Amino acid sequence: MKRPPAPIHGIGFMLLATALFAGMTACNKAVLAAGTPLPLVMLSRAVLTMVLLAPWLVGKRAPSLATRRVWLHLGRGVAGVSAMGLSIAALALIPLADVIALGQARPLWLLVIAVAVLGETVGWRRPLAAAIGFAGVMVILFAEPRAGALGLNPGALLALAASFCGACVLAFVRSLASLGEPPIRVVFWYGIVGCAAWLPPSLWWWRTPSPIEAALLGAAAAFATLGDLCASLAARRAEASLLAPVEFVAVPIGALIGWAVFAERPGWPLAVGAALMAVSVGYIARREAQLRRLRPARTR
Repeated sequence: MKRPPAPIHGIGFMLLATALFAGMTACNKAVLAAGTPLPLVMLSRAVLTMVLLAPWLVGKRAPSLATRRVWLHLGRGVAGVSAMGLSIAALALIPLADVIALGQARPLWLLVIAVAVLGETVGWRRPLAAAIGFAGVMVILFAEPRAGALGLNPGALLALAASFCGACVLAFVRSLASLGEPPIRVVFWYGIVGCAAWLPPSLWWWRTPSPIEAALLGAAAAFATLGDLCASLAARRAEASLLAPVEFVAVPIGALIGWAVFAERPGWPLAVGAALMAVSVGYIARREAQLRRLRPARTR
């Protein structure tokens, strides 16, 4: 009898995915610093993703790309484009590690969406854990210099808005998965929405990338695609309650890259805020796993 994969393998794949996503974010920051317009960065990501998907799209085993869930795919695409655009815009204003840390608030926002929009009943433990996580978010937000609206850094607000849009992406992806939509179809339609959204502004602000900028754009797309693959492999080998805290390893990785490449110096608020968020997200994921095992037939 074939033995199931050990959870440690899933954690390993998630660590690799986390490092790849941090590398993607660093490439995006570097290419922005080189003067590449943001719409062009976004368009290149969508186009290169479609190119990387081409072998599967033309293969005999590729699922049909036709769908009856057009509005769900459109919502996922708009949310994904917004999340990526806001996150990349934030990179020009605040340190790399702070953007990564604030982006990890996605599961906290997802709980808010589940309660406020979907009407789910969650008890009191997970909202309390989410409140602790949002306290960590506030620590990072109020530590940012260059105060803007509401006394907060505009870049931090952009990063937080990106995390909310990322939570919306997770909600749409879960809905599409529950309806039987294949992952490659979801990614394909996301690429279509991305190309349609960013082609007009890219043509308006066109600037031919230098060889170095083109290499950075290609590396960002490759890191993102490989990261998605590793995250998928991790999800098949370990529960979300084990994987959720692992994603926060991206914060020290981002801090190290920011220090070594961009001369950024992360402070103690980042460490404190990220620690509070990691504990919160880890508990929420563990509690959801426990409830699924106890009452798998009900939505909580």
